[in-house]
Amino acid sequence: MSTNNFKWTNYHSHTQYSDGKGAAELYAKSAIDNQMYAYGFSCHSPVPFNSGWNMKYENLLEYIDTIKQLKKKYSAQIKIFLGMEIDYIKNITGIKNFAHLNLDYTIGGIHFLGFLETGRAWDYDGGKPLYEKGLNELFQGDIKRLVKYYYQQVNDMVVNEQPDIIAHLDLIKKYNKGNYFFDETEKWYRNLVFESLELIAKSNSIVEINTRGVLKGLDQEFYPSNFIIDQCKKLNIKVCMSADTHHPKDVMALLPDVRTLLSEKGFKEVFIFDEQGWHPIQI
Repeated sequence: MSTNNFKWTNYHSHTQYSDGKGAAELYAKSAIDNQMYAYGFSCHSPVPFNSGWNMKYENLLEYIDTIKQLKKKYSAQIKIFLGMEIDYIKNITGIKNFAHLNLDYTIGGIHFLGFLETGRAWDYDGGKPLYEKGLNELFQGDIKRLVKYYYQQVNDMVVNEQPDIIAHLDLIKKYNKGNYFFDETEKWYRNLVFESLELIAKSNSIVEINTRGVLKGLDQEFYPSNFIIDQCKKLNIKVCMSADTHHPKDVMALLPDVRTLLSEKGFKEVFIFDEQGWHPIQI
């Protein structure tokens, strides 16, 4: 596995327009400093309710214009692309709501799984206490019900929305370090995951290998876990590498580790996006 001339890419990043730190140009400059081949911006899509970390509707056009300006400004140094991480919430919002924007690519993610008694949309990845609150209020403490519901939303998104990239496939494990909420080796859990992977295998979507959970010390394995990566290989599911960047210094965070892991697991290629669209390159 030669490290020379490899086309490093990262299409999952968040700036101050959503929950990232700093202006988009700082990320572009950092990607150039790291000699990356291509870099994509994917701030969290607006949602039709109060959220502390999604982009505001009133900032959407400014976000788009900013990335397009950066694309032109740095075209001689790096390929910059305009994307968005779009929340799929059944019967509320999804990728189809933003189709008119003609984004270069889309990332589909599941972050909201209902509404708490206070009326707040339950972003289950907002901290362990909030995770436990939603588990108890919305699923009567039944972790199997919660996890099953999560993967049902993933399945609906894959079938109905067909995102280019599926964000952090098993994010539902975010606070499950040490199997705190459930045992990830149990058959019921793995069967749910494998059902989703069967649908993904029939779709055109790409599964990202996302480093953020490891970077933040939440887990020892990436999103998705190693057993899921193994099944992706078995089913010939397309994969890409992602740092889920929230700070300019992290544009390449742990991506070399992902490349090494995929190579060790027998993957021969990863998918990248450029003017040719999505296509594989050799690992």
